[in-house]
Amino acid sequence: MGKVEERIAEFVLETDPESIPEDCYRVARDGCFDCVGVMLAGAAEPHGRMIADFARREGAPGPCTVAGTEIQTAPAMAALANGTLAHALDYDDMGGFGHPSAVLLPAALSLAELNGTPGRELLAAYVIGFEVACHLSRGANYIQGERGFHSTAVFGTLGAAAAACRLLGLSRRQTVMALGIAASMPSGVLQNFGTHTKPLHAGMAARNGVMAALLAREGWLSSPDAVAGPIGWATAYLGEGRYDTRAMVKDLGTVWFTKERIVIKKYPCCGSNHSALDSLLSLMREYGFAAADVEEVEVYGLPGIAHVLLYPEPEYAFQGKFSINYCVATALVDGGVEVESFNDEKLARPELREALRKVEIKVTPKWDPGYSPHPAETPVTVRLKDGRVLTRSTNRHTMRGSVANPLTPEELKAKFRANGLRSLAGEEVERAIELWWSLPELPDIREATATLRRG
Repeated sequence: MGKVEERIAEFVLETDPESIPEDCYRVARDGCFDCVGVMLAGAAEPHGRMIADFARREGAPGPCTVAGTEIQTAPAMAALANGTLAHALDYDDMGGFGHPSAVLLPAALSLAELNGTPGRELLAAYVIGFEVACHLSRGANYIQGERGFHSTAVFGTLGAAAAACRLLGLSRRQTVMALGIAASMPSGVLQNFGTHTKPLHAGMAARNGVMAALLAREGWLSSPDAVAGPIGWATAYLGEGRYDTRAMVKDLGTVWFTKERIVIKKYPCCGSNHSALDSLLSLMREYGFAAADVEEVEVYGLPGIAHVLLYPEPEYAFQGKFSINYCVATALVDGGVEVESFNDEKLARPELREALRKVEIKVTPKWDPGYSPHPAETPVTVRLKDGRVLTRSTNRHTMRGSVANPLTPEELKAKFRANGLRSLAGEEVERAIELWWSLPELPDIREATATLRRG
């Protein structure tokens, strides 16, 4: 068996839960808590209802809950549906390798619900899956805008498989086989960003991780070198010469990324918008101006391959999640960006169209010394009609929602409450908040998943 695959399997199966830092458990709890809330919000969306109906039609009856519905189905189908719901609004967390919780939680949750797993064991599996995916990403020079594959699926499928193997208690050989199966499963092209298919990437990654582990448990075979072999996952998805297999596994179990790399979103749109939105909205609050007072808003520092440059003039509002022009214009007009900001009637407003004409995006060319494919900051300059020029820059690694500057428990619960009320009644949401916030202490995860079923 390959050395990389063997080392990952060893980490997945032999990590003592007590060796995982408590900060990892805390950050994982917050990520899972937030993810459950956005799953409930996603269930109320048109494409959320479509994926739930698909699960109802195509899935076998089973014990696993599809959030925000009355549906209970088999593990892989529940992971597909819940992963898609979690990413449906692009309101789920980000960091490490893409969108971690939308992949890891639905995968782990389906098997934890199948077995009645305690909450802390679920969180341990989540952390293990995150660490596998994040270390693989850390060992790669992967720029998804150049390769074209969504990193959430490229790395998340293997992370989901690792979490699933942990919860199923597979043997080392079975885990290596599961990793090999999962190595053939990543998917998701960036051209589908701004459509319903982007959240499907997360759902498929969650489902594929579960399916790989379940097949391996039954004896399904794969190449033991499928992750790092000469024509394996790394070469196919990352590109020859764009990764270091030793760096992918050398610190597993000693360096923990979970406690520092997850960012919980404040806005339901692509994370590449958030730095500029924070800067603009803080300027608006501080100086008291509105859209009518603005001559121009300039955002600069973005690379030409930025996901938020896909739709400078969105045809429908959902595309606006990947349009920094639209997000900035919406913030100007409304003083914020909310779930409702991406409804088509919002796009149709004359004042929004006028604000769009005031937004100027400056792209940094590759030959610029300051070029980065993943800029930490995208500074904003506002030119007001009275002649004032205001500039602000926000670092996305330290902005609100990052581990360095986390949302308070009250803010996390308020976000969950607003999202949960899109699918559940008030008293149901409050019970869900109580149980999911107490996830580490739950003796059986099924007590919490019961709160996610309608009726």
